[in-house]
Amino acid sequence: MQAFCYIPIINHSEWVDFLIDTGASETCLNGIYALDLQQEMRKETLEDSLGVGGGCRYYHERAVLIFQDDQNEPFEHQVLPMGIQQIIPEHLKIPDFLDCPSLLGRDVIEHCVFHYEPDNGIVELIFP
Repeated sequence: MQAFCYIPIINHSEWVDFLIDTGASETCLNGIYALDLQQEMRKETLEDSLGVGGGCRYYHERAVLIFQDDQNEPFEHQVLPMGIQQIIPEHLKIPDFLDCPSLLGRDVIEHCVFHYEPDNGIVELIFP
C-alpha cells in the first residue's frame, strides 16, 4: 500500500510503499527509506525492537501518513510515533538489506477494515 509520509520535525516527505503487516505493532520505515533519513535522526529517540527476524533499533518521530481513497482523493491518518530503522555499517554488508520493506503496522490497520482477496488481487484498507 502506498502512502505519502511527512515527518514534520525534519520537514521530510516522500511517497512510501508499505507492506501491510498484521504482526507489526507499529508502522515503520525500513531499508532505503530509512537510510535516507539517518543523518536527520535524533539519538534520544532510539529504542530496541524485536521481531521475527531478530532485533534491531528504531528511531521514533511523529509522522503523518496521507493515503488516497478509491477516487484518488487524499485523506490523513496520524501515526504517533513512526519507527525509522537505524542503519549501521554492518547492515550494508548484507545483500539486498536496503530492499527490506517498510511496514504498515497495527497502529494504523486496527483503525480500519482490512479486506484481502488474493484470488481477485484485492487488498484494501477501508477507514471509517
